[in-house]
Amino acid sequence: MKSFYEWQSGLVNKINDINERLLKTIETEQKYLYSMSRYTIEAGGKRFRPLLTVLSYEISTDKPYENIIDLAAGYELIHTASLIHDDIIDNSSYRRGRKTLSEKEGINNAIVVGDYLFAKAYELGSRYGKEVSKIMADASSRLAEGQILEAENIGNLKMDIHTYTEIIKNKTAHFFAACSEGATIAANADVQVSHNLREFSFNMGMAFQITDDILDIVGNEKAMGKPTMVDLNHDIVTLPIIYALKNANERDRNKIINILTGKSREPDFKDVFKEILFETGALDYSFKIAKEYIMKSVTNLNNIGKSDNVNLLMDLALIVIDRINESGVI
Repeated sequence: MKSFYEWQSGLVNKINDINERLLKTIETEQKYLYSMSRYTIEAGGKRFRPLLTVLSYEISTDKPYENIIDLAAGYELIHTASLIHDDIIDNSSYRRGRKTLSEKEGINNAIVVGDYLFAKAYELGSRYGKEVSKIMADASSRLAEGQILEAENIGNLKMDIHTYTEIIKNKTAHFFAACSEGATIAANADVQVSHNLREFSFNMGMAFQITDDILDIVGNEKAMGKPTMVDLNHDIVTLPIIYALKNANERDRNKIINILTGKSREPDFKDVFKEILFETGALDYSFKIAKEYIMKSVTNLNNIGKSDNVNLLMDLALIVIDRINESGVI
């Protein structure tokens, strides 16, 4: 199975075009604002969202992908801006192997940069007409709704799977879907092709977020470029925790509660937490749910037909789930 970076290697020209457009878009006479914005953009990232946009466009039309680069860059700017704000909320010091903007330049400056990137993103989206602009705006609204729903359930040990699912639908999956949907509308795609690509991206987004939540517990910090146990440290309840609380024996359930509430933070509490999640089957269960979403996304692609770009998206879906296999923990 390809790694994500091997998958990216065949898309270097597209990635370079996206990065070039990102840097061009954030240009401003205000040098300090540009410097901070550029610092964030150049931190890198997987470029999942813009690549989804570009590949969905190419599947939908024979027109050159350069026509959709502005929209692709716009989606990436929204994602980047949301990460800046997430890092402020989470009080995170590092992301993608370097200091977060709020850590480096202060919270006030980071908020302004996030706002600036949002504004630039919507300007890019507006170039594709009202329908595409609305899709982009709705996806951003859902992102905020998911963030607030998550905030309302911080430390809620009674949170159920339905609420968790609503959170990740809004925070991640609907945004992934919007990338494909906006691209297909800009391409005047066949209605069924547009539907299948949107559903593919939605289901892959669900799997992506669930695997991210698993890796937050068991992932390799160096490989991920960010710390693990962020959710635990911020009392965010995710699928593995929900399952473990429901299925652990009384002794282990009390241990989880004590760890989550901060009553028990012995030096080895992270190892104890991981062990309980393994023993209750919480990690296996969460991985199973992620795989089910990936299988749905594969079905969506199979309904489109075969092409090089469809195959690329198929590989991407499998890479999302293979991140867990590569970690060697499940």
